[in-house]
Amino acid sequence: MTTRWTVILTVVIALSADLYAQEAGGYLERFLPSDGNNIYQEKGLLRTWPKEGPAELWRIHIGYGKCAIVESHGRIYTATEQEKKQYAVCLDALTGKTIWQKLLLPKGNSHVVKGPVNSPLLDGDYVYLFPYDCLNGDLWEPRCPCFCLRAADGSEVWKEDKAFNVSEGSTALIVGDVLYVGGGGRDCALAAVDKLTGKLRWKVEEDRDTGSKHVFGTGASLVQQVVEGIPQIIVSVYKNDLVGVHAGSGKIMWHWPITNSTASGMVPTPVVVGQKVFISASQMGVAYSMCFEMAAHDGTIVPKLLYEDKRLQCNAYHTPSIIEGAVFGFGRGQEHDAMQCTSLSDGKLLWQEETPDWNRERQLTIADGLIFAITRKDDVVLLEASRTGYKELGRFNPGIKLGIPQQPMIVGGRLFIRGDDTLVCYQIAGQ
Repeated sequence: MTTRWTVILTVVIALSADLYAQEAGGYLERFLPSDGNNIYQEKGLLRTWPKEGPAELWRIHIGYGKCAIVESHGRIYTATEQEKKQYAVCLDALTGKTIWQKLLLPKGNSHVVKGPVNSPLLDGDYVYLFPYDCLNGDLWEPRCPCFCLRAADGSEVWKEDKAFNVSEGSTALIVGDVLYVGGGGRDCALAAVDKLTGKLRWKVEEDRDTGSKHVFGTGASLVQQVVEGIPQIIVSVYKNDLVGVHAGSGKIMWHWPITNSTASGMVPTPVVVGQKVFISASQMGVAYSMCFEMAAHDGTIVPKLLYEDKRLQCNAYHTPSIIEGAVFGFGRGQEHDAMQCTSLSDGKLLWQEETPDWNRERQLTIADGLIFAITRKDDVVLLEASRTGYKELGRFNPGIKLGIPQQPMIVGGRLFIRGDDTLVCYQIAGQ
C-alpha cells in the first residue's frame, strides 16, 4: 500500500509541476507572426519599472548566436554556437537551466555575426531549426540545412539539405501542414515542404536578374497574406527582388524590383496589414520604405505602390510594428537618426525622437500598448505606443554586450534579451 501511494503521490507531484510550468510559461511558435507584424499578444504588463529595471529572473551564458526564442509548456527553444559547433537547445523557462541539447552541425558561423542566426519554429510536438552553413566556404552562398526535432527530447525526426536548403537569417513559416523556407541558389528561392516528413512539394526558381551572380533569400522572414481568397507567400530575394508566390501551387504571381537595393538585400521582414504590405531597409547609405496595396485580378495578385520614402521608417534590422494605423520604427531625422512613428495610410510623419539614443540599427517591439526598445548604448527603454508623441516610462541596462541586437522578445509575461553570448530573462507582468 505504501509503495502504491508513493507512486500515486509521485505522479501527482509530476503532473502538478508540469501544470505549474505550463501556467508559468507561455506559448510562442514564431518570434514574428505569420503576417510579420512585430507585436506580441501579451496582456497585463507592468506600466512602470523600478529604477534598476524589472525583476531579473535569470541569466545564462548560452553561447553565440542571434536566434530568437520560441516557447511552449514552460520550455524555451533556440540555437547556439559553443566551441565552434552549432546546437539546438531546450531551456526551462522559469530557471534557464538546460533540459536538452542537440548537436546540429560540427562547425561554427562567422558570417557577419558569430553563431546561428535563423530563428526556430515551434509546431505542436516539433521544433524546426536551421544552423548556418554555406556552399564550399562561400559566405555569399548560404545553404543551411533544416532539422525537425521532437520538442520533448531533441531527437531527430528528419533533416534535409539536398532536396532543398535554407537561406541565412530568414525565418521559415508554417501554414497548415506546409513548411515554407527561403533558400539559397537560383533554383531554390522558395520551397514548400511537408512539415512532418520533410518531403519536398515544390520549389521556386528565381527567374529574374537580381543584380548579382549570387541568388538567395535575404534576411527578411517569410510572410503570408490572403488577398480576396488568394493565398500568397512573400519572399525577398537577394539582391533586389520582392516576389509574391501562390502558397498552393508555387506559381510566381508578381515581382517588384528594388531599383536602389541595399548591399545585403532587405533584412526587415515585410509587414502585412489587411491588403497592405509595408517594407523597409537601410544599409551603407541606401535607405527606403514602401507601402503597397495588393489586389486580386484574373486569379492572381497585383501589387500597387501607394508611397515610398528614403528618410522615414528606413530600418536596418528592425521589422516595423504597426498598430492602429501607426508604424513604429527608425529612420533619418533632420540631422541624426531617430525613432519614428508614421501613418500607415499615407506615410506621413506623426512624431520622431531625434536624439543620440537612436539609430537605424536599433530594435524595438510592441506588446500590450507598450514599446520595448534598445538604444545605441544597449539600454532597454519602456515607452507608450502612442500616436501623439514619445512618452518614456522607464529604462535600464542589462549589462551584456548586444552587438547587432536581436529584438526584445516577450512571452508569458517575461522579457528576454539576447546578447552576443548571453540570454537574460525579466519579469514584466504583475504577479
